[in-house]
Amino acid sequence: MRIDAVVLAGRENTGKLSGESSEKYEANIDIAGKPMVAYILGALQAVSRVGDIYLVGPKEGLARYESERVKLVEPGDSLFDNVKIGLDRANTEFVLVSASDVPLVTSRMIDEFLDQCLATGADFCYPVSEKADCERAFPGVKRTYVTLREGTFTGGNIFFVRKSIAGRTWSMVEKMIEYRKDPLKMASVLGLGLLVKLMLKTAGVSEIERRVGDLLMITPKAILRASPEIGVDVDKPSDLELCRRILGK
Repeated sequence: MRIDAVVLAGRENTGKLSGESSEKYEANIDIAGKPMVAYILGALQAVSRVGDIYLVGPKEGLARYESERVKLVEPGDSLFDNVKIGLDRANTEFVLVSASDVPLVTSRMIDEFLDQCLATGADFCYPVSEKADCERAFPGVKRTYVTLREGTFTGGNIFFVRKSIAGRTWSMVEKMIEYRKDPLKMASVLGLGLLVKLMLKTAGVSEIERRVGDLLMITPKAILRASPEIGVDVDKPSDLELCRRILGK
């Protein structure tokens, strides 16, 4: 099955990495002799079932990456807009969406993730990695974790979605993102019972899947124990130093 991909690469280098590189866009920051975005583009192009790759970002900074397979798409005003723009351009039933700052992700990991997603029959799949696996692979690296009944996990930086369901879920997804740091408002979306369980660390994966599925009218699936590398995004100097050390070997 052919699957198009979207790579989100529109972020300007004005945040925590601005002191590490003079590049205008984070996607172009050098890691072991290559721009950061070149790693995920190379990994995607090495996966035979990946079709067109829509690189969402400014032409002035990313034109060099255009090719027969990599299509440059001008970005919108926000990350959420860019996801919409990329999905609108894709032409396959399922689409793989990735951040541009995941240089440790390989073609093998993408292939494995796609196999797992397609096997579920779900509309939306999201990878999560166990804390123990992450700390074993990358000792001392700081990630954001959530504890559920099955264990302690961190989320990945790619996701798999059935294109046809995207349009009808935007309003609810936007609301969930907007309310993510406001427990009372989030309770109005997820329900107070599930929110309390999440805070008490007693919620289960299947319980969250059911609630999100009911809210969005889709079938979601968490892909557990995904490769730890999928959870390593370069958004601070320590991440950049880690990736330069690993990829420079």
